Amino acid sequence: MRPVSRTTVPRAWLAQALFAAIALGACAQSPDAIAPTPVEEARYGYLTCAEMGHEMRRLNRDLASLSTEQSTKRVNDAVGWVRLLHPAHSARTRDIRSLIALSKGELEAVDGAMARRCPGLRS
Repeated sequence: MRPVSRTTVPRAWLAQALFAAIALGACAQSPDAIAPTPVEEARYGYLTCAEMGHEMRRLNRDLASLSTEQSTKRVNDAVGWVRLLHPAHSARTRDIRSLIALSKGELEAVDGAMARRCPGLRS
């Protein structure tokens, strides 16, 4: 029986760790992990309270749709790594992280404007 060298075991472990880090880093980012883009509240200053409520609902719908798309990408990337050894879905689809960040920023801006002007309508 041939003895295992002390240098080959750490190298094998290092190679596996490097492969895992690359695989995890190439997957689509979770929608929850995407930070909002700053948006000025003044952008919504001309809207009435009712219009801000409508805008808030529209933005929530848009963000939910984008988050679902991003979550699907994330799942498909994980499946792609297991089956094909590369993030199959993200490579073929559009990058929507900036759209998610903007939607989150717009929601924060509308929420802030509503907090100042329409405290009874905030949900």
